[in-house]
Amino acid sequence: MINYGELYYDHYSRFLGEPIDREVFKNNEEMPSIQILKYENVFEECLVYNTFGFSKYEEIVGENIEVSMVVDGAFNSTGYIVANVLFYCIRNQMKAGRGIAISGIESIDRAFVQKYDKNAVYFTEPFAFSEEYSNVRTETEDKDGRILLSFFISQSEYEYFIKYGTEKFEELLEEKNVDPFNISRASAI
Repeated sequence: MINYGELYYDHYSRFLGEPIDREVFKNNEEMPSIQILKYENVFEECLVYNTFGFSKYEEIVGENIEVSMVVDGAFNSTGYIVANVLFYCIRNQMKAGRGIAISGIESIDRAFVQKYDKNAVYFTEPFAFSEEYSNVRTETEDKDGRILLSFFISQSEYEYFIKYGTEKFEELLEEKNVDPFNISRASAI
């Protein structure tokens, strides 16, 4: 049996070093917890938040996946928001992958939304990391794990994504030279 916890932790250590902190989130007593591991000195003036335990929900979300989020602020809110967004995906049996966006962050952390004007989380491939970062290798390729990158987006960006889809949305972000790690950034729309 593959120990994905060990594989992901070793993978994180290889690319990010050792975590500086961790938080544990439980949706309820019956469901496995999701940990959020925090890393510094990966990107300048940012912290990297990585999930640890989301991969236990492979049967529900369709893939063996963990999630990274990089932010330059809101260090006290990010882990809580990410964990709650992922529990929402699990409760609603949403398939995880590139081109998924979850809105409604105001129901998780109203003060965050008011301060940063970001009301949704978008999931994509981890473009800011080295190419090898997105795949967590096992001995059998059909059992490999993956890592997605998530970042905060505004309500108008979310609506644009819903209307035009993944490709057009990501093209827009690239055209506008959006830094997804900057949570205080102006909306691209």
